[in-house]
Amino acid sequence: MVKRTGRTWAEVGIRNGGFRATIRGLRFAMGWGLATAELGREPESIDEYAETMELTRRTAFRDQAAFREAFPTETTPARMNEMAGVQAKYNATWRRLRDLGAAEREVEPLTFLVGSAIADV
Repeated sequence: MVKRTGRTWAEVGIRNGGFRATIRGLRFAMGWGLATAELGREPESIDEYAETMELTRRTAFRDQAAFREAFPTETTPARMNEMAGVQAKYNATWRRLRDLGAAEREVEPLTFLVGSAIADV
């Protein structure tokens, strides 16, 4: 078993802001990572983050406030995502889903052809 040294981000967050703020803050970090993947860079503002993630401005600010409560030494989740090695996974996942979405849009008209074809059952 590998022995770890230091606290996890979850432990840091719980110590600073409690369980609820930590969960919301970590979800904000995930959203920030996905927005970064979509934009190809970090969002320039919380408004850009909200727009990219299709959130209300109010929700985005609440999530950011929870993040700041749980992780007061971090200005954005970018460093956390990089340190944890998840930003590359967010990037790959976003690319895969974006490509899948593009493929689905491209073949969507074919569903009507299939649906209108005579069934032999």
